[in-house]
Amino acid sequence: MKKVNSRQLFLLGAKHSIPICLGYIFVGIAYAVMAKQTGYSNFETILMSMICYSGSGQFLAVTQAKDGASLIAIVIGLILLNFRYFIMSTCVFARFKKLSNFKRAWFAHYITDEPFAIFTTAKEDLISVWYFAGLFLVSWCSWISGAVLGVVANDIFPYDLTQAMGIALYALFIAIVVPAGKCNFKLLIVILSAAIINILLSQVLDSCWAILSTIIICSAIGAFFVDAKVKSDDSKKTEPVAQDSVSNNAEPTQKEDEVVKNG
Repeated sequence: MKKVNSRQLFLLGAKHSIPICLGYIFVGIAYAVMAKQTGYSNFETILMSMICYSGSGQFLAVTQAKDGASLIAIVIGLILLNFRYFIMSTCVFARFKKLSNFKRAWFAHYITDEPFAIFTTAKEDLISVWYFAGLFLVSWCSWISGAVLGVVANDIFPYDLTQAMGIALYALFIAIVVPAGKCNFKLLIVILSAAIINILLSQVLDSCWAILSTIIICSAIGAFFVDAKVKSDDSKKTEPVAQDSVSNNAEPTQKEDEVVKNG
């Protein structure tokens, strides 16, 4: 791949975020309508999308508020449910060679599941701050746009229609991971393992703990595959060196034999 400048990287990241944006807008509308019907004001509904920026977390907060949960219970639930972003952030920033702590803290806010799936499977030539900005910031803006549209359309769209829009998020994630799994067998194993492990853990654990446990287990599985690949690559690199050293050591022996014969 030829070298591209920062502007091209940003536009490429924005282009790759288009499928995410389409899903985020519809899910954002569903969230906003639900928040409005729960009693949230227009300002609170949009502000939560800007600050919280978590579809599952925001739906959880709205549902708990509707059930009369305390603020402390809502905050604890959000921390447990969104703790996976801590693990995702470490994976994302591991791909950056040099990045200040301030930028890490700032960029971590924009990390969500779908952009994370695209970024972590992107080619090394695309890994840059500008590609990150195009992919994650545009996705964030689309999520806020969905909340704004939901606030406006609260009195227009039927309730059943807005609730059905939430399925777009699941369809979006499937559309992202399935093509990547077809191209990479090891990634397909991790994806299937995540689905099976989460289903099993959900039978015995709360959904928040089940998701967190699944992320940790599947991260270990993925790390095992990466380590195996690195070791195999290192062994391939060391083989020619070993052969060269053997051949170099063999040359003096042949010359010594010729000297002995001439002598």
